[in-house]
Amino acid sequence: MGTTKRAFLYVTRKKGKSILLFFILLIMSTFVLTGLSTQKASQEAQKNLREALGGEFYVSVELSESNPYFRRVDDGEGALDLYTELPVTRDMINAIMEIGGIEKYDASAQTLVSTNLTIFPGNVPLKGELNNKIYARTVAGTENNSFFQSGIMELTEGKHITGNESNAAVISRDMADQNSLQIGDSISLQADEEAEVRIIGIYEIRKPDPAYASVVTYEKLENQIFIDTSALQDLFGDMPVGFYEVAFSVYDPAQLDSIMSEVKGLSAIDWRAFEVAADNQTYLDAAAPLQKLQALVSSIIWVIALVSAVILSLILTMWGRSRIHETGVFLSLGIGNMRIIGQYLAEVLMIAVIAFGCSYFTSSAVAGQLANGLLQQNIPASEEQAAGVTITKKDGFSEDVVVSIKDDSALSDMPSGQDTAPEVEVAADGAEADREQIRVTIDSYNMLQLYLIGIIVIILSVGISSLSVMRLKPREILSKMS
Repeated sequence: MGTTKRAFLYVTRKKGKSILLFFILLIMSTFVLTGLSTQKASQEAQKNLREALGGEFYVSVELSESNPYFRRVDDGEGALDLYTELPVTRDMINAIMEIGGIEKYDASAQTLVSTNLTIFPGNVPLKGELNNKIYARTVAGTENNSFFQSGIMELTEGKHITGNESNAAVISRDMADQNSLQIGDSISLQADEEAEVRIIGIYEIRKPDPAYASVVTYEKLENQIFIDTSALQDLFGDMPVGFYEVAFSVYDPAQLDSIMSEVKGLSAIDWRAFEVAADNQTYLDAAAPLQKLQALVSSIIWVIALVSAVILSLILTMWGRSRIHETGVFLSLGIGNMRIIGQYLAEVLMIAVIAFGCSYFTSSAVAGQLANGLLQQNIPASEEQAAGVTITKKDGFSEDVVVSIKDDSALSDMPSGQDTAPEVEVAADGAEADREQIRVTIDSYNMLQLYLIGIIVIILSVGISSLSVMRLKPREILSKMS
């Protein structure tokens, strides 16, 4: 009689032991499969999170003495003008964009300018001519600019600035209507010099400032004029113009460090004048609970596999001692140790195949609830909200009056008659990743992993449990039988 047939007959004859072993293996495999599917779901969630949130790094001018192009000029009135003779140029941006993994970039600089247009006054009084100035925002392209990417503004007529134009401008629908302007018209802007720009696009405001918000004139969304670098050059004559900071978005935040290393290795850029800094904190904060969950589940899988091997070994060892008579008969019939162990292994595997298959249904019923329960334990109950002063880097092309108004409490604390005008920062509302739920599914790969882990555990358990009997000599077995 073959080994497989003997194993099948034993399993069907010893129904009590077979049923008990089935439920033991079912419970163990359910926990292992739940852990494997949760681990896979966590990895998939992190991947989706990376794709959704992305990551950014900034190339910005080093405004310090370590920059050989840094200049500090006294304007004769007690104020210092800080600028660089080597800003971030279009050629530098193009060189960086050739590196793989970078999705897009956003380069902009804001400049206070005067204009002969009728503008929209803010509700915060400013000192002197500041009430009549607006922002000319120099961009490498308006399409990737944060105002348009966040949905605050939407181009509804004409075309975006792409960087291939000369002295181009994009203005608001409100300003165009108030000044009877249309695509193709020219407007005049004044800073150190006067520049004439041609309107190529008109945007509409989709997310206006709240009615109760305190907004200075040059921060009014209706007053924002977007221009290209050639217009900026005309506004400041011989001063080197470009960008003081450029944000580059990458597809996968996990590749951010390697991409930044490649960027720093570009020989065409004099890195004494610039610094590179990463900004993937949003992704790290959102992914932290998922990473903790993945580490926890990995540990649980190992613990379950180890405990399963120990429990199964103990049970099979106890059952093996009750089969000493059977083992002695096999030995007396000339059946070798390996064939006997093979039968024991076949018996457990026959039951395991069914138990592992049934664990698909039991694990599917509990995996989602268990995974999300563990995830909730790894999410802080409350998150601190940062409040305070916003630091804005000066663009270098005009004087900035910078004070941040963060909320109503800050507004109420403003002293009356304040001489300096506050800059009201425009912040884009980003999508917040949903970290509170993950979708757990069990696929064929998880089942394959389960069978592989289960078979290894069973082989180890059967081998360990058989040692106590298989190390005995036939004469010792016969003496125990008597």
